[in-house]
Amino acid sequence: MEHFLCALLVLAEVVVAANAQQVCYDGLGCFSRGGDFPDALPESPSEINTQFLLYTRANPTAEQHIMYDDASSVHNSYFDSSKKMKILVHGYMDDKTEEWLILAREAILAREDVNVIVVDWGGGANSLNYIQVAANTRVVGAQIARFINYLMQLTFLSESSVHLIGHSLGAHISGYAGERLQPRPARITALDAAEPGFQGMPTHARLDPSDAMFVDAIHTDGESILSLGFGMSQPVGHLDFYPNGGSEQPGCEESILDFIVSEGLIDGSKYFVTCNHKRASRLFIESISASCPWRGYPCSDWEAFQAGQCLTCGAVGCHRMGYEANKNTMSAGAENVKLYFTTEGESPYCHREEHRVSLTMSAGADFREVQEMYVTLHGTGGSSAKVMVVEDDKDFEPGQTYVFMVGTSDDLGTVTSVDVQWEEDDDWYNPFTWFNSPTLVLDRLTVDTAGPNTFSTATFCTSPSGLAEGETITVTVGGCGGPITG
Repeated sequence: MEHFLCALLVLAEVVVAANAQQVCYDGLGCFSRGGDFPDALPESPSEINTQFLLYTRANPTAEQHIMYDDASSVHNSYFDSSKKMKILVHGYMDDKTEEWLILAREAILAREDVNVIVVDWGGGANSLNYIQVAANTRVVGAQIARFINYLMQLTFLSESSVHLIGHSLGAHISGYAGERLQPRPARITALDAAEPGFQGMPTHARLDPSDAMFVDAIHTDGESILSLGFGMSQPVGHLDFYPNGGSEQPGCEESILDFIVSEGLIDGSKYFVTCNHKRASRLFIESISASCPWRGYPCSDWEAFQAGQCLTCGAVGCHRMGYEANKNTMSAGAENVKLYFTTEGESPYCHREEHRVSLTMSAGADFREVQEMYVTLHGTGGSSAKVMVVEDDKDFEPGQTYVFMVGTSDDLGTVTSVDVQWEEDDDWYNPFTWFNSPTLVLDRLTVDTAGPNTFSTATFCTSPSGLAEGETITVTVGGCGGPITG
């Protein structure tokens, strides 16, 4: 009978817990379920098992555990409150072994003599139940806030020295931490903040500009979750950077087999799904050590940027993405400033320049269906790579102008010539297309190079005989009516 009563008590506790609408944890406060938050109560601190791991130049690879409410763990460590503190927070299904955490801490310590804290909340992150993991983020955010407050009370650490850097759910965790701190931390950097459960929610339920003195965000996987987009497209910071439009990143379009060959079965399969989502952390890490300007151009959206409508910094100003984003000069009250730029598909990702390439078809030309088109820009300072500007059929109609944005890894100086190559979409079933030698007849080709205050323009005139399919044609300044060299 005694065992039966114990079983009933345990069952009753489980039922009550399952139906509870609020849970409270000592020193962290109370957390409700539903409404603007995930429909689950966060797990206990003991289940989440959040660890604060310190790395400095004195211990760049050997972690030191620091705990709030344990002064000896701080005093017996290499923590130095006179130095800045960078706090790295991972996301869903990750822990302290996540690659970007290791690479980021190494790059930061190589650049600056600071305290790096890795927040390992793997006990609450590694579950297939995303709703539960999303609910756990609120407890982790509260723990980080408590940790920072404890260090500020115990040492001379200032809020102006605190920079939180979070990927995916880690970005919202950083927001929850910042929201609890008074005064706010100096900075939060969001690396593709997680979309499911957060996109479109009120500011108290997600990261927003009020969570730190300065919030910068990099968006790389902003497609809908229905299209396996894991990141937010919604702006969440003072500055929101959208490399390559913020949704589909070059280099992530490879097949799963390509990823398995290059990364192995497990890592390749995982990276195939998360390639766009993880690109934000890779760009940020490269920005720590690369001298690239990482200039983001203010624009209303990606379509306007691709149309070449945002070639100068304008009144809003261009801003530097990444580690040095806090060095930007911002106008008072500016929030959700959307900035666009392009990158390469693999490291080094940096594009130092953005160019608008405009091709104007001759009014008397024949209609052409272009399957592929490539351009190479040559300037006084060097040449670009061969860039594909049309990759999946595009109709070129007489008298129309077609615009493409081309990013270059080097400063080209003054553009002096352009190589053009194109292929027609031949109809295999039409024998009349088998033996013809089509040409693309252009009136002119113009290259506008973007700049902080203005843009420079170079115009290239092409031969009336046109550009022959399949051949690489070099178009030079001034050659109006003259021969084209190939």
